[in-house]
Amino acid sequence: MEKLVKTLKWPFISLVISGSFHFIIEAKWPELQNLFIAPSLAPFLLAYGFWVGDRAINNGGNYFTAIIAAMILGILPLLVQTFGFGMILGFEGRALVGLYAFSMILFGSLIGSGYALSRKEGV
Repeated sequence: MEKLVKTLKWPFISLVISGSFHFIIEAKWPELQNLFIAPSLAPFLLAYGFWVGDRAINNGGNYFTAIIAAMILGILPLLVQTFGFGMILGFEGRALVGLYAFSMILFGSLIGSGYALSRKEGV
């Protein structure tokens, strides 16, 4: 459990801050929802996933630990997209965007943890 906390601490804090900023500016200027579309956010979400995957391995975890950590972090945008943007701001179809965000974090974690494991093996 301690490995997961160490792995998720800063990526989680950073995702909450960037997600909050995203939520606030999109609430203030709803027309930004046309710019903040899933493909434009994918690189950021992949980076968060990569960060989690790399940290999971470097904190003594394994490939499975990295996947679990990514799934835990991925729940945050899934909930925010579904309930925050979907219900509070009234944007339709946000649950699907949340699932996409969850997937991008998971994919990034697979890349990051695979990269970290390959470095450890000296490949």
